[in-house]
Amino acid sequence: MWNYIVYSLRIRRVEYRIAELPIFLIPVFLTITDTSELLSVPFWEGLCVFFFLFAFGDLLNCLADRELDAIYKPQLTEAVQGIGIRGVVGQSAFSAIFALALTTHLSWQMNRWLLIPLVICGLVLAWAYSVEPIRLKGRGVWQIVFYWFGLFTGPMLFTTMLFVPWPAWETTLVCVSFGMAQTGTILLNTAEDFSEDRQSGVNTVIVAVGLQRGMLLALIMTALGGALSVIAFSLLCVKYDDAWGVLAVAPLAITVLTAVVVFARLTLRLRLVNETQAISVVKQAARLAPVWITANAIAALLAAIRVFSLVSAAARSSDGI
Repeated sequence: MWNYIVYSLRIRRVEYRIAELPIFLIPVFLTITDTSELLSVPFWEGLCVFFFLFAFGDLLNCLADRELDAIYKPQLTEAVQGIGIRGVVGQSAFSAIFALALTTHLSWQMNRWLLIPLVICGLVLAWAYSVEPIRLKGRGVWQIVFYWFGLFTGPMLFTTMLFVPWPAWETTLVCVSFGMAQTGTILLNTAEDFSEDRQSGVNTVIVAVGLQRGMLLALIMTALGGALSVIAFSLLCVKYDDAWGVLAVAPLAITVLTAVVVFARLTLRLRLVNETQAISVVKQAARLAPVWITANAIAALLAAIRVFSLVSAAARSSDGI
């Protein structure tokens, strides 16, 4: 029984949940006007849906990649074998069913039925990423579609709709640009497995375009997405007549600028070495990918909390009048 629990947690990749939490919280703080909404049913049911969706994707990915992982990530293959294929499929189905059930309850409670097709799209994308015949993971640049909209922008837009019928355009810009920047950074993590993926015949975006162009694409997405995120948060601060509040966006600007400099230096360095050396350089640089992803997420969350404080203060002032 204990091994079953350990294996179940392992293939759910629970180590990523803390890093994923800002994806949920950033749009929350850009949408709510009072802390009481953090105790509401939409918040907690929405959070459960969010984690069920990510668990569904992780379970399918471990199941589909069990043979490849046997070479490079044997602990995941061991977990799949320990539970059994039918067991992993059952857990995946459980996650999908509960995500849909909770979403249906939320839609009925708030009369916001668009939530259901959004969750269905999320489930389909998660399935399409790992499972044949679509397997976006091995469809070159289509992998970016899943990263950008399946991991970030889509879930963030879903979260906003737990509290409002549709997000403000500034919030939508944050969701889209944050997803772009984080996708750029994830490409570095994908590039770490370039030689292994190519040898195994997995046509990831980096395998499709090559290391040099892949890192250039990562640089462009990180820079453009990061810059748009900073602009969007700054516009939200100025919108509520708080020019000094823009300082709250400074940590985000610093993390974006630092990541861009690192990516730019990496891109230039790859032009000066052969492929074998390039693979080694990328593997070394990829060790910091989780740091950039987490730092950018935390900095964006701090900026979102600042925006929330401005919105909350404006709401209290309005009520006082």
